[in-house]
Amino acid sequence: MELILALVVLLVLIVIMGLKIVPQSRNLVITRLGAYHRTLDAGVNIIVPFLDRVHANVPVNDQVLNDIELEVVSADNVVFGAQLLVVYRIENPEAAVFRVNNIDNLVVGLVQSLVRSELGKVELDAVQSDRGSLNVALLEALEDAGKTYGIRISRSEITDVRLNETTQKAMAEVLAAERERRAAITRAEGQRRAAELNADAELYEAQRRADAIRAIAQANAEANREIAASLEGANAQEALVFQTARMQVEALEGLAKSDNAKLIMLPGGPSNAFREAAAIMKDI
Repeated sequence: MELILALVVLLVLIVIMGLKIVPQSRNLVITRLGAYHRTLDAGVNIIVPFLDRVHANVPVNDQVLNDIELEVVSADNVVFGAQLLVVYRIENPEAAVFRVNNIDNLVVGLVQSLVRSELGKVELDAVQSDRGSLNVALLEALEDAGKTYGIRISRSEITDVRLNETTQKAMAEVLAAERERRAAITRAEGQRRAAELNADAELYEAQRRADAIRAIAQANAEANREIAASLEGANAQEALVFQTARMQVEALEGLAKSDNAKLIMLPGGPSNAFREAAAIMKDI
């Protein structure tokens, strides 16, 4: 009876030892007699006690490394510090367990090596202004490198770029010079535009004066044509004398209205013209 009880107890212990409950987001790597046997997924699993052994308890959810720091030399020979965030997942637990002894150190080493290589191809301005493209390039390179070790790097981002004091001062001077250059260009463009507008205004004014002179000339020509037509009549001589007298009177009237006119000397010609015009009007 005691033997049977002992056998039952031993059997229960063996079943308990062979029963493995794997939690969600974990995998168990099982070895049999020291060699890889199989990988247990989440749930209830059975192994052979004394032959099978749990070699590693591997997390298969996303792992985050957010404190990766390194120094990089850009394509324009600027030394700066970079901080990165990397998210990876173990997709092949047996490869991750048996090919490398510390998966985090592996990921950090891959990131540092590939980041130095990728950032060394671009200038510092591109690193600061075009991080999106750089993050995509880094992710592609890290994905290819991680497949060998059974991991998948799903995200890699440059979270911070730190410059030393000398580099910051040099960049500030470059930015100040660039702002001054743009301001000079803006001032030059404004002066050029102002000169163009002034030239356009002067041209417009000259055109308007020319139009006015042309209109006056056309009016005078029309008046002269009418006068010439009237000269063909019987009173042609009298009309000519009257027209001449009228023009002289208008000219003297304009001269008298001038602010600078203090003394007006009338020549004999205008006086005779007045008398002749008056005589003509009397006869009419």
